[in-house]
Amino acid sequence: MGNTFEQNYFYVINYPEQERELCLLEMKSLFNKDLTKKYFFSSRNIDPSRSPFIKLRISLLYTASSLQELVQILSNEKITVNNFKFARFRIEEGKLDYATWIQSVTELGKVIQGEVDMKNPTIQFGTTLIDGLWIFGIYEKNENPWEKHNLKPYTNSNSLETRTARAIVNIAVGQQGQTRLVDPCCGVGTVVLEALSLAIPVIGYEINWIIAKQAEQNISYFGYDSCIVNGDMQKITERYDVAIIDLPYGLFTPVTHKQQMDIINSSRRITQKLVMITGMDMDKDIISAGFTIVDRCTVNKGSFVRFVRICY
Repeated sequence: MGNTFEQNYFYVINYPEQERELCLLEMKSLFNKDLTKKYFFSSRNIDPSRSPFIKLRISLLYTASSLQELVQILSNEKITVNNFKFARFRIEEGKLDYATWIQSVTELGKVIQGEVDMKNPTIQFGTTLIDGLWIFGIYEKNENPWEKHNLKPYTNSNSLETRTARAIVNIAVGQQGQTRLVDPCCGVGTVVLEALSLAIPVIGYEINWIIAKQAEQNISYFGYDSCIVNGDMQKITERYDVAIIDLPYGLFTPVTHKQQMDIINSSRRITQKLVMITGMDMDKDIISAGFTIVDRCTVNKGSFVRFVRICY
């Protein structure tokens, strides 16, 4: 960067209102920030395609208090790059209107040495005025890679949505990419798929052999090595860094409270950290199993509400 701005990245996020709590909890896990706006600066280098809620990232090169100052900085630096373009993006709380943006990219483009390529650029720049500060840097948008997982061969109606599963994985592991993750009740492998696509070491257990086979086929469909075990989580002997448990709700297959408690109690034995997802408020049950709940949110899927709890 050409000045003393300490935070190297500018992120823009977005979410539907029913996923607001989930988004904010994910951002807190990834960036250690409690957000109040849909944009923020951070020194943490997070791929924008990692999260379903990050719209874009600007890797900051220069900042200035005015457009004229920013133009002068780029002129002094004699930036040379061929086949570039400026990406247009919106920030809900932003004050930069279209006419001013056109003026800014025109002036900045004139002092960049190279050719503009609007169709096939090798690099995209982003610039905007935010909180009284002009920023300029390399623009990267979210490519939404998890969307392809919606085409997996097997699914069921009470599975987590793909984007929710991806956010839950990020909440579970934060920035610790080599965290050993287990999903002891993995179903058709929705959570496992998102962990694999993020290169997180993961294993899934499923007690029903038919569903376990479907999970295996879902995993192999996207080219991943099998990491599904057809087995009862009660027989897990290893201990993992973190577990994600989408507790059976009994919506279609009857499940008793005792069976749910057996799962919660067993998870205490196999993991240091737990992200528990339940269909009702089960805080007292989670605490009685020896966990401390350190954060929480709810996620709505139609009229069905899921309770997400981060536990140690």
